[in-house]
Amino acid sequence: MIKGILQLLTYFSTEVFYMEISRAINSDKRYYLDEKTIENAASFLETMRVFNDAKMDLYNALYDQKYLGTGPLLEHAYPVFLKERYQTNDYYNAAIYSAASGQLSSQKELKKYYKTTIAADLKTRDEKIQSVKEQLDKKKAVKNSIRLYIKTKKWITPYPKCQLKVRGQKIILFNKTIVNLDEYEREVEADIRKLKTRLALITEARKRKAKKLENLENLPPERIVFGGKKLYSEKDAIEVTKSADLSNEKEQKISKKASDEWKQDFFEKRHQSMALPGRHTSKYGNFLCKYDGKDLSVTCIDGSVTTFHDFKLPRCEERFQKNFSCKPEDRQSLCYNFILKRDKENKQYLIVSVTLKLHAYENSYYGNGAISMDINYDHFALAELDETGKLLDQKLIRFDLMKKSTGQITNILGTAVKEVFNWCAEKDKRLIMEDIDLTIKLASRKYGNRKGNHHMTLFAYQRIASSIENQSLKREIAFCKVDPAYTSQMGKFLFMRKYGISIHQAAAYTIGLVGLGLYEKLVPGSQMRNLLKTKEGIEPEFSQETYKNIWARITNTFSGIPKHFFYRRIPYEVLDERKRPSLRTLAAEMKALYMPVFE
Repeated sequence: MIKGILQLLTYFSTEVFYMEISRAINSDKRYYLDEKTIENAASFLETMRVFNDAKMDLYNALYDQKYLGTGPLLEHAYPVFLKERYQTNDYYNAAIYSAASGQLSSQKELKKYYKTTIAADLKTRDEKIQSVKEQLDKKKAVKNSIRLYIKTKKWITPYPKCQLKVRGQKIILFNKTIVNLDEYEREVEADIRKLKTRLALITEARKRKAKKLENLENLPPERIVFGGKKLYSEKDAIEVTKSADLSNEKEQKISKKASDEWKQDFFEKRHQSMALPGRHTSKYGNFLCKYDGKDLSVTCIDGSVTTFHDFKLPRCEERFQKNFSCKPEDRQSLCYNFILKRDKENKQYLIVSVTLKLHAYENSYYGNGAISMDINYDHFALAELDETGKLLDQKLIRFDLMKKSTGQITNILGTAVKEVFNWCAEKDKRLIMEDIDLTIKLASRKYGNRKGNHHMTLFAYQRIASSIENQSLKREIAFCKVDPAYTSQMGKFLFMRKYGISIHQAAAYTIGLVGLGLYEKLVPGSQMRNLLKTKEGIEPEFSQETYKNIWARITNTFSGIPKHFFYRRIPYEVLDERKRPSLRTLAAEMKALYMPVFE
């Protein structure tokens, strides 16, 4: 065994750890404004109006202060600013500031996201520009060779490894097709024109993207349009209609109705939600909202009280109730959220929710092994491992997301994740999954094939992760996330042929080994390690810190070889007669040996 192989890690075996997850739990009913389930609804609606007006006003003041160096906050603190304009108390001031500053901070994070994605997009465009330039240079070289041949009857290979051959007035293409020389020359000239046009389009698009990135780096973010840009843009169309010369009274009434409806929609959109964050120092976890075990009472801005009768949570009710009887040091703050909506009959109602901090990991024992999962756009590949890393069982959960709506995709993935946790419960083992960031991956597939791009868009990882978190809370089954780097490649080399399993199941098994810390099972075979030696004949040390670099080298060398080749034995014997055997030589020989079999 090589020196420095990482021994079995046991930190998963006995340690119990927790991960807090915040979840907004909706109440079990709609509170209609015209029903007796809510008292003093008028004051509450006025509170929501004032709250959102103050939030928008404060947001603009904070924006001016931070990015323009102007505004009222240069002279007054935000509590003074809010009290003078809206006569709010300290508790509402804190809630309004939390909402306004949160939206300002979200813009900062969104700016980072845009910069990351645009940078990845620019890198992809640069690679594409280089690729198109190479294609263009080859086509130009072919054109020059053809013209030279017509003049001198001498054929000069236009570029290295070019497979074109000339015979009289005929040209033999790489696929053995024979065409007339003049006809092929016209095709080449047409290809050159297309490539020039494509190069110009990509270059111009890259300039626009680069300018956008420059603006993101140098200019402040755009102000938030409360109510939404789309709805606000409809204002212009309505104004044009109003200013038009409407010939009759009927058209004027229609125009006025459209304008009134837009004003109402825009107002409700801007004032439809309110969040009242809590404090753990309060007996009820919130100074503005009090729950007596049956009713929820909310103190309005004008000092009156609005009561929501028979307030209950359909989920996590026990955890919610426990918060009012626990010790002050164990009490958590409770944030109450209110959303105003309309039903199909245009009746207004309020949805009330409570944000709770919940423990996702209630039983995180990995001493008896684990269930590991590889996530794909159309299935989950599962593997069962014991504590030593032995593969015990496999499972495939298929689903179809093609031509499905967002709601249907959510339901399908929820059902599939539920089946995953059913298997975990059946095996009495915890879950190990891959932690994926699709931000850069999606941005770098600008010029990927259409089918692959579509599959990537269907890969709703965030929805899958959210569903897993919910199931973990509900079933009290732990899960953890691991870096999936090169897990498919390790599975392909080490386990596909050994166990006769697919690359996805091999990847799932590898993810489980990484999650359990069994890195010694991810060491390449002795023949592969021999090819990894330095010029001095030293094998690279394999450890938790170095295994990714080693497998990155192997992956890059063997790129382009179809995965089904690895069901065959790797032909190390072809290197016996080589003076200087290497990974690159082995990869080339594998293509030469196996490729004809699969043509």
